[in-house]
Amino acid sequence: MRTGSRIWAVMLWVVATGGAWAQALQTPDTITYSQPAGELKHTPFERYWTKPRIIPKLGVGVMDRAFLEVGVQLHNIYRHPLTLLSHGPYTTVDIFIDDSNILLGPKLGYEVTAGLFGLAVDATYFIDHNYDGEGGNRNSLMITPKAGISILGFANVFYGYAIPVSSDGGLSSISRHRFSLIFNLNKDYFDLKDAPRRKSHARSGG
Repeated sequence: MRTGSRIWAVMLWVVATGGAWAQALQTPDTITYSQPAGELKHTPFERYWTKPRIIPKLGVGVMDRAFLEVGVQLHNIYRHPLTLLSHGPYTTVDIFIDDSNILLGPKLGYEVTAGLFGLAVDATYFIDHNYDGEGGNRNSLMITPKAGISILGFANVFYGYAIPVSSDGGLSSISRHRFSLIFNLNKDYFDLKDAPRRKSHARSGG
C-alpha cells in the first residue's frame, strides 16, 4: 500500500494547488476595440466552444492495488464568463502490474465536467492474465460510473464503483471501489482566447 499512499499524496497536492491555477485560467480577456480583418474580437463575456481535439488522457489510481491509465479523448472546452465546461468520449486502458500477474482493462467512456465538478461513465473489459498461477486468463465486463472534483476539466479526482455486467459476477482479484487522478492534456487550456473555435459558437455571447 506504500504506492497507494504516494498516489493519494499526489492527488491531494493537485487539488490544493489547482484553485490558483483555475483562477488564472478564468482571468477575463481584455476588450479589443479594433482588429485586423478575420481576427476574432475578444470581450470579457464571450461564450464559445473550442474545436474538438484528440488529446492524451493520462492518470493514476488505486483499486485494491495501484494502476496506470493511458489513452486518448476527443475533448473540447466551453468558455463561459463564470467557469469552463468540457466533455467528450474517450478510450483508455488500465494497467495493473504486481509480482504475480498483469491485469489489463481496455475501456470506452464519456466524461463531462463543469467548473469544479465532474462525471464520467465507462465500460471496461478486464483481462486478468495468469490469475490462477497456471497460465489461465479470466475476463469480465464492468460498468463504472464516476464522480468527483474537477479543475475545469484539466485534472479530475474521481471516485467510481465498478458494476459487473457479465455472467461471472466480476473479477474477485480487484476491488470494485476505484479512486483515480486523471489529466486531460488539451493545449487549449493554456491559451483559450486564441484557441480554434467551433464556427457556430464563434460570436460573442455578451
